[in-house]
Amino acid sequence: MQEDGNLDSFRSALNDNHDWPCHYTFKFIVPKKQSETVLDLFADDPVQANESSSGRFIAYTMEIYVHSCDEVIALYQRVSAVPGVISL
Repeated sequence: MQEDGNLDSFRSALNDNHDWPCHYTFKFIVPKKQSETVLDLFADDPVQANESSSGRFIAYTMEIYVHSCDEVIALYQRVSAVPGVISL
C-alpha cells in the first residue's frame, strides 16, 4: 500500500486509469500461514489462488466490482494490515 505522502498520487492514478464503477483486479502474495486471514477479507468475492513451488506462499488474484478509488484504497489498507503480505 502507498505511504500517506503518495496516497494522493495513487488516488489520481486510479482515477486517471479507471472509470468508476468498474471491476478492479487485486493481486497479493501471502505467506501460507496468513492465507485464511486474507481470504476472510474477501469472503464474498471470487478468488484465484496459486501456491508457490516451495509451498510457503500463495498468490491471490481477485477481480472485484468497486465504486470508487477510495474503495480500492480501503481494500489495500485492510490487506496491508496482514503481516507479510505483498501487494502487486
